[in-house]
Amino acid sequence: MQAITRWRSGALALSLSLLITSATTGAADLAALQGKWSGVWYIGMSSGKATLVLEKENRGHISFTNLTDEFGDHDIDVARLAFDGETLSFAVPSKGSANFAVSLKNKRDGRVLDGGGKFDGAVAKLVFNKDD
Repeated sequence: MQAITRWRSGALALSLSLLITSATTGAADLAALQGKWSGVWYIGMSSGKATLVLEKENRGHISFTNLTDEFGDHDIDVARLAFDGETLSFAVPSKGSANFAVSLKNKRDGRVLDGGGKFDGAVAKLVFNKDD
């Protein structure tokens, strides 16, 4: 009985340690991406500029040019911001009902975010360069 109790407490300690390590690693990875990012977006034959700002505490906001009908002309808080060490993903709520789901790969030693997403059925391409 004592061996089972020791095994359970050892397994619990290991599980807690792994959970804490993975949570801290995710936060540290996202911290490396904090700052201002400038880039471009393309949806079909349309294009424009985009600015993404990633902040502390898993927060961020984005703005677009040439998409004012869908997103307005001001900064929009991003939702569901996540980073797994390689891919940054988030959603941008629009004025309508559709969310712009975005997934960007971290490239060139953290200086470029390159990827795309889907908005209202249309495929989008986004590329950002780190400003600071």
